[in-house]
Amino acid sequence: MAKKSRMSHMDEQVIENLKRLYSETAQEPVPERFTRLLQQLRDQETSENGAKAEGEGEQ
Repeated sequence: MAKKSRMSHMDEQVIENLKRLYSETAQEPVPERFTRLLQQLRDQETSENGAKAEGEGEQ
């Protein structure tokens, strides 16, 4: 029974450490290169949607 209690305590420690790690990571700012990439994708999507709308109006 002591073994089960110890495993439970070890599991709790692992869970707490993972929560702390992910919490700290989630609070970090998004790297600038990812922000630029997301903006490029948004711009591309906007451009493609505009081209589709223009093509639909020509029918």
